[in-house]
Amino acid sequence: MAANEKDDNLEEAKPSKKKKFLMLILLVLLLLGISAGGLFVYEKFFNDKNEGPTPEEIAAKKAKEELEQRLLQKEIYVPLGAPFTYTVKGERRTHNGQLELVLVVIGEENEALAKKHLVLLNSVVFDKLSAQTYESLLLPTGRNRLKRELLDAVRARMTEVAKAPVVEQILFTSFVLQ
Repeated sequence: MAANEKDDNLEEAKPSKKKKFLMLILLVLLLLGISAGGLFVYEKFFNDKNEGPTPEEIAAKKAKEELEQRLLQKEIYVPLGAPFTYTVKGERRTHNGQLELVLVVIGEENEALAKKHLVLLNSVVFDKLSAQTYESLLLPTGRNRLKRELLDAVRARMTEVAKAPVVEQILFTSFVLQ
């Protein structure tokens, strides 16, 4: 009988170890579920993350969009009207010159601004042409320098008037010196 009692106690002990093991697993799973739920609730309601973009990101995105928009716009050629006829001082005598210019602008807004201020741009070009010498304009480097000076002067004047440089490039369509 004592042997039977020991066998019954062993059978009862085995299920109690299984029960303890199952209870331990259930407790671990319950703790994992509670911690995952707590993390979810914290992230959803108590975390003060700013989910919107930062001001730097907004500015970078806006600059990128403006650049893309500018790249999509076409170059527009705005002629400056009749050819410029001007006198140029030389070492021995006075020479005559004739110059036709075309302004390269990007976008219809800049085209409208350039056309609106065409008389002002003509004045800037005449001022720069009158300051040239015959010898400086004979070489291609002199003509390239004149282009740069004209572009800088036109951009500076348009920035004063229209708050934007407007002109991207100046092209010579005709350049004659006599």
